[in-house]
Amino acid sequence: MKIAVVQFPGTNCEHETLVAAESAGLSGEIFRWNRPAEELSEFDGYIIPGGFSYQDRLRAGAIASKEPVMDALREEADGGKPIIGICNGFQILVESGLLPGLGGVNVALAQNVMISEGEIVRRGFYCAWTTLRHEAPPERCSGSFLLDKGDLVRMPLAHAEGNLVTADEKLIEKLNEENQVIFRYCDQRGRVDDEYPVNVNGSRESIAGICNPEGNVLGMMPHPERSSFAWQLPPEDSAKKTGDMNAPGPGRRIFESMKRYIEVRGC
Repeated sequence: MKIAVVQFPGTNCEHETLVAAESAGLSGEIFRWNRPAEELSEFDGYIIPGGFSYQDRLRAGAIASKEPVMDALREEADGGKPIIGICNGFQILVESGLLPGLGGVNVALAQNVMISEGEIVRRGFYCAWTTLRHEAPPERCSGSFLLDKGDLVRMPLAHAEGNLVTADEKLIEKLNEENQVIFRYCDQRGRVDDEYPVNVNGSRESIAGICNPEGNVLGMMPHPERSSFAWQLPPEDSAKKTGDMNAPGPGRRIFESMKRYIEVRGC
């Protein structure tokens, strides 16, 4: 099972993302955006990692979404292969229309707006640990294939534009009905609160990750590659207290899910 970690100019998480994927039993390589796009067909799955592609000019992910490599990824996704977009990768998938996959570009990841008690308390870049609650049934999505509904996953985030918004008032309702909302921000007990600091960016209904209708394309704002090993975790985390610094962290479950998805679906 071989994956391509797609690198654009400004991507800065490609190496640790590849290491995290390999720790879950996947093999792979970093695939530069200007390689012949047809070479992507050699891979079983794809990850678009975080960073600041093209310096987030215009909008985060907007320029990268127009690269020819994205047309090739769209074809591979149509064939059922899994794609996970992390942070800037999520932004690229949204700008390309691959997410939510309902035709056209109908959601955006706007500037973070942190709201507490009805007042804006902060805007822009934010870096912190957060907890995600898995909202979908097991096996619904390639990147959460092994998670049960209600499972909590702890990982960090670092972004300025993760505020999921839409002009279509009925779209969020549709995403909920179709189980396309995969993760929501919550506190460490699993309680969702639409205000900061639980909702870290003002995203509608605290949405942290969504998939396409088929479930093979996932976009998420937090970084699972930054919590894939115990040594990456905060001192108080129980996984770190085992003494084995190379023990799996919670973020590894995302990459293990992708591996299992490929195994089961025969991608």
